[in-house]
Amino acid sequence: MNGRERLHSILNRKPVDRLSWATLVDSQTMSLMPEPERAMTPWEFYRRIGCDVMQFGGYGLSEEFRAPLPARPVWPERTIERTEQLDGTVVVTNKTPWGTLVSASRNGHPVKSSVETLGDMRVLRSMWEHMRYEEVPGHEESFRRAEALIGDYGMYLPTLDPSPVQQLIEVDMGAANFYYLLQDAPEEMEALLGVMHERRKQEYEIVARRTPAEAVIPVENTSSTLTSPAIYERHSLPQIRDYCAIMHRRGKKVVLHMCGLLRNLLPIVRRTGCDGYNATTPPTVGDTTFDVALDTLGEEAVLFGGIFNPNVFQKPGVTCEEIRAELDRLYTPRIRRANLLLWLGADGLPTPLERFLWVGEWMDENADLRSSRDAG
Repeated sequence: MNGRERLHSILNRKPVDRLSWATLVDSQTMSLMPEPERAMTPWEFYRRIGCDVMQFGGYGLSEEFRAPLPARPVWPERTIERTEQLDGTVVVTNKTPWGTLVSASRNGHPVKSSVETLGDMRVLRSMWEHMRYEEVPGHEESFRRAEALIGDYGMYLPTLDPSPVQQLIEVDMGAANFYYLLQDAPEEMEALLGVMHERRKQEYEIVARRTPAEAVIPVENTSSTLTSPAIYERHSLPQIRDYCAIMHRRGKKVVLHMCGLLRNLLPIVRRTGCDGYNATTPPTVGDTTFDVALDTLGEEAVLFGGIFNPNVFQKPGVTCEEIRAELDRLYTPRIRRANLLLWLGADGLPTPLERFLWVGEWMDENADLRSSRDAG
């Protein structure tokens, strides 16, 4: 099997010829590496280390290599002003007929949310009520160009923004403002979430109809540190279930990206109807080992990018022997049989080259440890 065939088989719960692994890198990841590796595109680097390629949307890629989604939001009657302060803080001002929203970020991280008051929330709701999604020409061509660059090594999976609850918590409001407003103005919050959801369904309809991709990845970043099981069940479950249904009607799969503390959310997430799970994370960074995921989701679950123990892979001064011992420990007969793509968490983290090579060497030496249903 080549990488594309192997990933297709995992997504479709079919036998594979060997264990599958992948990673996601960017310029930060490769900043500690020798110059030849630093000069590589991510795809060249993946071939260098010998992994399968599961390209996570356009992450880590320059503009020329990305395949933009076939749907884009159109916000009428809005002007945006961006200014950068001396300390590097970027202030974004959205001016609309209904009011002005101001957010700020530093080094890519929010330091001020655009929605902090009930008045701000009403402005945001008006913006969503008057926006729409439109089709983007040329998506198919850019997608096929990206897939041609990957070749038989793997696949390009488009990513979509977080669903409404996660969008508000992670981007527009922040956790504290979200929960204050949910408590103080529940009916208005329900109305905002409702209109956001209706618009996002428009986006999914376009993506489902237009993308040639086999599957898409909604980037939820869900964690019980942000969303309680009760909130997730009430608000996010029906939203994600709708998005999955839209994609399924067009024969597309949905791989839900989650990371962090997921254990208490998994019984609810299972009911979304998604086809796979990306970035299940073991302790101590997360709380969900692969065994816990299989216990909750079932032996047939697709862990399409389960994170290799970051306490080992990203441990300062880790040795080859420690990484090999962790791989020996991880791949029990049960895990070998699982529909698992192992993912080395390296995006945004400066990582020495040899760690990837050590994993690749172990995988080559243990190629006979098949993860097919006939193994073990």
